[in-house]
Amino acid sequence: MLGGLVALTKTFLNSCEHWSEKYVEEMHNFYKLANLDYAKLANSLNWADVFRGIRGKLGTESLEILDVACGSGMFPTALQHVLSEKEKRATINYSLLDPSKFAINETKKKLIPPFRLSKEFNTRLQDFNCVDVFHISWAIHALYAVPKNELKVSLEKFYSSFKEIGFIAHACSDAHYIKFYNLYIRDCHNGALPAFCSAEDIMKIFDFLGIKYDVQYIEYINTAEYHDNVTVEAYLQRCLFDDTIRLSDMRDYDLIGNYLDSCSSTGKWLFPQKVALIELKKCFG
Repeated sequence: MLGGLVALTKTFLNSCEHWSEKYVEEMHNFYKLANLDYAKLANSLNWADVFRGIRGKLGTESLEILDVACGSGMFPTALQHVLSEKEKRATINYSLLDPSKFAINETKKKLIPPFRLSKEFNTRLQDFNCVDVFHISWAIHALYAVPKNELKVSLEKFYSSFKEIGFIAHACSDAHYIKFYNLYIRDCHNGALPAFCSAEDIMKIFDFLGIKYDVQYIEYINTAEYHDNVTVEAYLQRCLFDDTIRLSDMRDYDLIGNYLDSCSSTGKWLFPQKVALIELKKCFG
């Protein structure tokens, strides 16, 4: 039992370690490809309409939003490119939740109007206790490293946190982020590490809880030049939260080596993604 507990927490601990000052360069190289993840989400929905709809319903000019596992603030940054100047003059009180204080500090640096720093919660979602506090909560590529035996309580805490609408954007089981990690734990750890949570895992729990949701699937490809080894290596290492394995080593393994060959067969690096944007409504509309 103890061994199982250690295995279940190692993925989470690796994730937390990589959200630290030590891995800033890796993070910056990762986002050279992963910026597209947030741009696609920013353009997948009319977020201004979402914000206006809640303001109109409640008769308020200000909104309260919770960013769960806020990372480095890439999503509010991406939204800057799709919100009008009028929308940017509105007030969005933006609260941050992350087990990494480094991540919270990184996000704080990026917040510009309409997003204004509100509350900070340096904790895991599983341990969070705020009920019906926020108009909107979202978790954007945020829940991969949650131990699967804690995913149900994490999603219950997430659902409890908002009173109007919630969004979870998460890779599906056939997306690069999930497939690559699954191959890695089979090749490099004999399957001893737990898999990342997938969008299907999340929706299965909402189905079990009887929570209704809508889902939109977004498909795209993260790309890099074939000879840009520094960027690609950092991107792949951060996908695994493992900086001890070099790109050349990855290509020598059977499963991940074959997978990476398939991602580079055209003379460019192509990492196909499929993301579920899950929308949860309570009293809205």
